[in-house]
Amino acid sequence: MSTIRRSLVIAAALLLAGAGIQPASAGAAIPDEALLQAADLGGVTPHATDEDDWPQLRPPRPCGATVPTAITDRAVAAVIDVDRSPEAIMEYLALHRDPDRYLRKLKKALRNCPDWSLESSRPDGLTLRWTQRWEHVGEQVTHHTYVAVGHTGRAVVVVADSGWETSSGDPAVAERLLTSAVRRASVLR
Repeated sequence: MSTIRRSLVIAAALLLAGAGIQPASAGAAIPDEALLQAADLGGVTPHATDEDDWPQLRPPRPCGATVPTAITDRAVAAVIDVDRSPEAIMEYLALHRDPDRYLRKLKKALRNCPDWSLESSRPDGLTLRWTQRWEHVGEQVTHHTYVAVGHTGRAVVVVADSGWETSSGDPAVAERLLTSAVRRASVLR
């Protein structure tokens, strides 16, 4: 019997026995289906990130705050077209034992962090603004990355829109993509 067929038989037996299927365990991979897809990103296929990509947002840690460690996590990124302009998008998905604890610690960290602010707080999530400043071609640039955070079951979902080069991201884009990302992550329940 093939590995896939054997896995399906075991999963069906667990469901029939009332045990249910548990979310991914420590070290288990988060499946592609749980992450944003090309259909969500205007036809652009997201690519896997590596350890050096988006470290400040995987997960968001305002001012280096300590937040609970994820059981497992994964991130993808894409450059999408928004009104004929490129925007860099990143999704970070992490499974937590207690996602509400992560969100509480995140909110607390925002209180004393001048480069991060809470743009909006809703029952289903948060939208944050991360401000960075640097010099570009002899001019000072103030750049805003918008980070939408939500959760479903044990999954914490983060979608960031960092705009492109010196142009800031768009909170509406991050929030719209978060809706799709949370829907996709709900398969991990």
